[in-house]
Amino acid sequence: MAVLAGKQITRLVDEHKLKIKPFYKKQIQPATYDLRLGKRILASPLGPEKLGEVVDLSKMRPSYDIQSGQMVGIISHERLELPLDICGRFGVRSSYARFGINAFGGLQLDPGFRGKLIMNLLNVGSEPITLTMKEPIFSVEFDRLEEPAEGPYSGPYQDQDDFPDNQYNFILHARTTSLAEIPTLRMEVAHLSNIIEELEESLPDADAGLEIRPEIIERLQKSSALPRRTLISIEKIRKQLGINA
Repeated sequence: MAVLAGKQITRLVDEHKLKIKPFYKKQIQPATYDLRLGKRILASPLGPEKLGEVVDLSKMRPSYDIQSGQMVGIISHERLELPLDICGRFGVRSSYARFGINAFGGLQLDPGFRGKLIMNLLNVGSEPITLTMKEPIFSVEFDRLEEPAEGPYSGPYQDQDDFPDNQYNFILHARTTSLAEIPTLRMEVAHLSNIIEELEESLPDADAGLEIRPEIIERLQKSSALPRRTLISIEKIRKQLGINA
């Protein structure tokens, strides 16, 4: 098995043996081909009050930000059709991986596969990552088999043009705590801390009004200056109060 160079990919497309629709030579790389982001994104929940959603990109909403810890499903704009002597592998472009995007899914393309490509992406970075409609995001490698396969791929994802039902359910209907809720929880804790500080500032000072008045301080100072002989002894105080020693 040998990896196809970019010029070999172009030649196979020109000969209609490998089909990539639509095909643009500017998306050819030295040994891969870049596929672009399609119009639909499946976005996982961000918390109990922000559930999963189907995001349909358009001119009015051309991009979507994957939050830290969030998983999304993406689908390619292009459609592929592989001959029986070609298989493939695909993943996310390194320009996204460098910022913390991990790709999951069936990344093997069997000979004879037809359809659009689908991946799940997880943002494990610390900041949101923007996905923009029709921007190159899939990187596909094509390999030539030593001999053609006996038959084409015939699994459940043949001719897929949309996400399968189980992927809709898995991403959109998640109800458990996800990594994406951790930043939200952190923000809520910070907000709660601010509220506590504001309450503390608005409460009256517990020590207010307990200051010693100046006249009392003056009397205490005068008392401390009296000769000891003028002071009443402890014994006399007890006797006057009727306290037995």
